[in-house]
Amino acid sequence: MARLAIAVGACFLAMLPVTLAAQPDDDDPRVKVFLDCPTGGCDRNFLITEHPYAVFTQDRLDADVHLLITRIGTGSGGGEYTLQFIGQRAFAGRTDTLVATTPPNIAEDTRRRTLSRMIHVGLATRVARGSRGAQLLERLLVQYDPLVGDQAVSTQQPKDPWNLWVYRVRLNGNAESESRSGEYRLSGSLGANRVTEEWRLEFNADNEYRARRFELSDGAERTFILRSAQATARIVRSLSDHWSVGTRLRTGLNEFRNEDAYANAELSAEYNVFPWREATSRQLVGIVSLGGQFFDYREITIYEQTSETRPVARVVVAGESRQTWGQIDAALRYTQYLHDAERYNVSFNGRTTLRISRGLSLELSAEAAKVQDQLYLARGDASDDEVLTRQRALATAYRLRGSVGLSFTFGSIYNTFVNPRLNELGG
Repeated sequence: MARLAIAVGACFLAMLPVTLAAQPDDDDPRVKVFLDCPTGGCDRNFLITEHPYAVFTQDRLDADVHLLITRIGTGSGGGEYTLQFIGQRAFAGRTDTLVATTPPNIAEDTRRRTLSRMIHVGLATRVARGSRGAQLLERLLVQYDPLVGDQAVSTQQPKDPWNLWVYRVRLNGNAESESRSGEYRLSGSLGANRVTEEWRLEFNADNEYRARRFELSDGAERTFILRSAQATARIVRSLSDHWSVGTRLRTGLNEFRNEDAYANAELSAEYNVFPWREATSRQLVGIVSLGGQFFDYREITIYEQTSETRPVARVVVAGESRQTWGQIDAALRYTQYLHDAERYNVSFNGRTTLRISRGLSLELSAEAAKVQDQLYLARGDASDDEVLTRQRALATAYRLRGSVGLSFTFGSIYNTFVNPRLNELGG
């Protein structure tokens, strides 16, 4: 077995330099495309089969076109997709941008076909400019299907009986059970929002009821119940391409955090270094907020309070970027209770995917927080049951989480055949 393993390893190493050195076949008339969809929502297999005049490469350095697709949510709950066709190799120096908008609650097939149509449009000129583009252009067809009675494309906003308001109602229940344990959860939410270029109005309410049941070794049963509810109102006014102001109101209850009732009101100002029309690809914002919070506690707290109202200030610096080299988003948040300089919270979270070289990517994520603002902690030690079943928030001075990973892909740059047979059999 050892000799066989050595032989197999030697064969693999002998083939590796050839594999890594593989270069695109310039005699292939098809345009070579690297599909980059960091925000998700792209059905790669579908797009490959729908664009047979393109070769979808495994690495961006082998492509003629780096297709970067990013998404941002719209006011209706749909999505605005920005498609950037970034030229490389023979098309270096040319970048085209197309935008597609999808409504909420559409079928997955409708959404992916919308993206496919935009890709057809964006790649058509690249096909024409290819060294053997004439061979492919003879088989391409661009068609427009007008609405009945339409003579021209209208640019006016259609009449909307809902005046741009979008409403959502959600009810959800799930349960699981075993011989000696079980859990069920009920949750629901209501939402209404209206988003325009000038205003963003959001109103939401949600609640959750969770019960856990355990049968102990002596036959006794224990049941643990947690409830939470929250109502939120947010109003944001756009002042310019960079400035925004807004207010947020919140109220609710949270048994995990020892809060029979809480309420919060704050005013905020925000500045984005980049114009908001570029939000799908990059943002760098600074936010300053000032407000007050009210708490009514279930049990007396470690600070000898049964209820209290405190002024609070927040500062946030956050940014995200989705470019050809990868993606990164990070945020630094600072919260300070103004009645006591020692009651604050500083947190950082970020994640990134960096394309280091051909086929090699580095993936990093991290979260860290200095926690000094747990005003809600109940006095007295938590019982073992409360700790094990997470029925109650515990005192902590920090929170940490992190991950690191490397991804290396090599081999054929053209093997993009779609074959989903026996996928559902599982591992």
